[in-house]
Amino acid sequence: MEIIGYISQAVIDTLDLCIKPNTPVFIGDANIEHIKNRHPYEYDKYYDDISTIINSPDYVGINPKDASILFVRLYEVNGEYIRVAVKVTASGKCFAKTLHSLSTCNAERYLEKGTLKKLDTQ
Repeated sequence: MEIIGYISQAVIDTLDLCIKPNTPVFIGDANIEHIKNRHPYEYDKYYDDISTIINSPDYVGINPKDASILFVRLYEVNGEYIRVAVKVTASGKCFAKTLHSLSTCNAERYLEKGTLKKLDTQ
């Protein structure tokens, strides 16, 4: 189990979360294996950036299906939206569940619906 990021005050404010600032985000071996096996392209290309995606996302949201926190970063060079989903346990621990790409169409639809919000870091 390793810490790969922290929940910032900006994310808490944007999503109105009941989490303390700088709550650590962990990832375990099973989740790393999930990403390697289910999302090999994203693992090879973006896993080394997983901390950056969590610590400096362009967009954040709450997944309406499972209430996980979504951290999304747009890699403009590649035109790819990359999403990290973080689950908060009943005890308040945060775990990264997955890392995968989000189609431009879906990202734009989520922004229109308000599922994703531009993170204001100022």
